[in-house]
Amino acid sequence: MITKLNEDKEKLQAIRQQMPATTAVHYLNTGTNGPLPKMAADAMKAEAEKEFLQGRYLPFIEELYAEMDTTRNLLARIVGASYDEIALTHSTTEALNIVLWGLRMQPGDEVVTTSLEHVAALAPLALIKARYGIVVKYVNVKYGEEYDEEEFVSAVEKMITPRTRLFVVSHVSTSTGITFPLKKLVEICHAHNVYVLADGAQAVGAIPVNMHELGVDFYAMAGRKWLCGPEGIGVLYIAKERIPEVDPTFISPASVKQRSDLDILSPYVIPAPFAARYQLATAMYMPTLLGFQKSLEYLLDHVGMEWIFTRIQGLARHMQSLISDIPGIQIITPQGKEAGMIEFLAEGWSPPELCSALNKRNFMIRPEPEHQLPAPARISTGFYNTEEELEQLAEAIREIVK
Repeated sequence: MITKLNEDKEKLQAIRQQMPATTAVHYLNTGTNGPLPKMAADAMKAEAEKEFLQGRYLPFIEELYAEMDTTRNLLARIVGASYDEIALTHSTTEALNIVLWGLRMQPGDEVVTTSLEHVAALAPLALIKARYGIVVKYVNVKYGEEYDEEEFVSAVEKMITPRTRLFVVSHVSTSTGITFPLKKLVEICHAHNVYVLADGAQAVGAIPVNMHELGVDFYAMAGRKWLCGPEGIGVLYIAKERIPEVDPTFISPASVKQRSDLDILSPYVIPAPFAARYQLATAMYMPTLLGFQKSLEYLLDHVGMEWIFTRIQGLARHMQSLISDIPGIQIITPQGKEAGMIEFLAEGWSPPELCSALNKRNFMIRPEPEHQLPAPARISTGFYNTEEELEQLAEAIREIVK
């Protein structure tokens, strides 16, 4: 055991050297943006310098497509999917929109979702409701000690009717840190012929995710959070058998098969194979793409995903135990349902004020926006954090709220 602890300590030291932002501050905000590995930053810098000095010339598109394919294959390894089911987007929000707008919903069709969803899902649902006359139904979700998983799952099933087409849910709730039982929810929805669209922005890279084991139909992911990639890139998974049912909302030369053979007199477009039809490749910035690719390589081949998942969850549970007995602290994230975030309220303090006070002490945590009820303060425990950092944070919280 001592040998294992020493190995982890040496590994953690090497990781923090490769992610210098983690030593500049107490980096506890991966739920917003993960720290970049040196490999990613170097690749982005080199590509930007190359484009500046040499220009962007004819082979650029072929190179871009090849690097996109490499990145899709890396993602497939991480999320237990096939390459054909992965599309690169610019954000989780864009990935959610692709599915919501592409499903050809009709007036009276129902979508069930939860009261805790991010605006990235709620806003397009509201717009589709207004434009096409669909019905959006909300399952109320409790949090903290009041959250009961069986009660929640039962409430979802009771909300489903013969008109329900889609259930939209976060795999991990950004506003409470709850990990929802996605596999169980998928099984229930499929028993009623309802598809499931999951917002995985706070899950992929923080907990093990295997698309084929989950059986989920659609899954949106963020590049900039727990996968430690740069801004401006996201991911969409669509199960292969569902691809014919989702129309591309936007079309580009990368979205069609044999772009040079496009028949402008035909009312039809033959799409690119499988998930590639949802990509707008020429809008993909090569430095961002290469940075993301190197972040994935770093996590897969240098750190190790199993080690990452074990460490993140262990640190989250440790953080919860450190602050749960502080007078006036209300833990929002139910024990045993945490992924990489612990969310809490402090009596007498608004979350923005509390986070600001902690930021001044070099602890980078953030408050949830006011509309993301219950709008708590949020601590994200990354695999690169140390136990000592969490203990220092707990002590700082204790001093501030006393």
